[in-house]
Amino acid sequence: MSDILILGGGFAGLACGVTLAACGRRVVLLEKKPHLGGRAYSFKDSETGDVIDNGQHLFMGCYRRTRGFLGQIGTADRLSLLKDIRVDFADAAGGRDALACPSWLGSPLHLAAGVWGMRGLSWADKWGLRRVDASMRGMRGLPRLPADLDRLTARQWLDSLGQSRRVQERLFDPIALGALNDAPEVAAATGFVQVLREAFYTDAESARLGLANVGLSDLYTDAARKFIEDRGGQVLLNKKVKAIDEGGITCEDGAEFRADFVVATLPPWDLKKLELPAALRGTWENLSAAPIVSISLWLDRPVIAERFIGLLGADIQWAFNKSRILSLAGGGQYLALVISGAHKHVGADPKALLELAKRDLARCFPE
Repeated sequence: MSDILILGGGFAGLACGVTLAACGRRVVLLEKKPHLGGRAYSFKDSETGDVIDNGQHLFMGCYRRTRGFLGQIGTADRLSLLKDIRVDFADAAGGRDALACPSWLGSPLHLAAGVWGMRGLSWADKWGLRRVDASMRGMRGLPRLPADLDRLTARQWLDSLGQSRRVQERLFDPIALGALNDAPEVAAATGFVQVLREAFYTDAESARLGLANVGLSDLYTDAARKFIEDRGGQVLLNKKVKAIDEGGITCEDGAEFRADFVVATLPPWDLKKLELPAALRGTWENLSAAPIVSISLWLDRPVIAERFIGLLGADIQWAFNKSRILSLAGGGQYLALVISGAHKHVGADPKALLELAKRDLARCFPE
């Protein structure tokens, strides 16, 4: 009998297992798939031999618990925090822009300087941002965010502060889509404000962006598993849970595991399919997914110099230069393209997604 059972071998489950194992608890972690990583894993492409992440992830300096977890398992050097706080943008209309925040100014002046340097925003757009700044400064030291934020979407909150549609489309929407993975008309203002506060109103270090210089699986899965097992725990694959009861869990293959505690790190739509005690049922079962579509594309020549770049006025929102991020040799270029909150694209035929990618890249990068 273990102290604690953990359901799910994704980022949350492995981080939970490592933390508990470090505290001396006997952990048994169960994963239904034949590999660890959940929605953040990587695999090798059979044709090119390149490592493909099942979804591109961008880290930030304010991910303090994530960075601590990687340090604990000994893989912090596989995550590179970029020295410059800079996000480049390519416009489908042919323009280029950048949010470049000089870190030496400190927080939040570095953000103000970055916004004032954006060419795609008018002086009126930039001047109007003082209302957002005043609101954020008023919430900077609060232990809890105001309850009335929960009644607003990110779009409603920005509209209430008089933000123009252009400044929202070119500055705030990419942040909302990237961090909250849904359209500002859907994403909660509470989560959006929390992102702004953590990233831009804490310190300059928090706004630094980071990229894994290896595949996601190599970033954390094997090292986390070893950490747990070295401390007497177990990590078991191909174990699909059927039911949770007060004494433990039962798997679909009939195996039973008993423990003092059970921690489920499964997404709600998977957890609700299990046989659960009545006390665990609740409104959380109504939560639904917001899909991300990732497109891996190999070109015969380099077209993007930056590590990553945002696309404005296009369906594709971000393009990541995997050739540069992973230090790949060769004359072509391997790109990872991302659409967050991709409700209308998630069921599309791969050929249609390829045509979409080619169209948007051609508009933003005519070369």
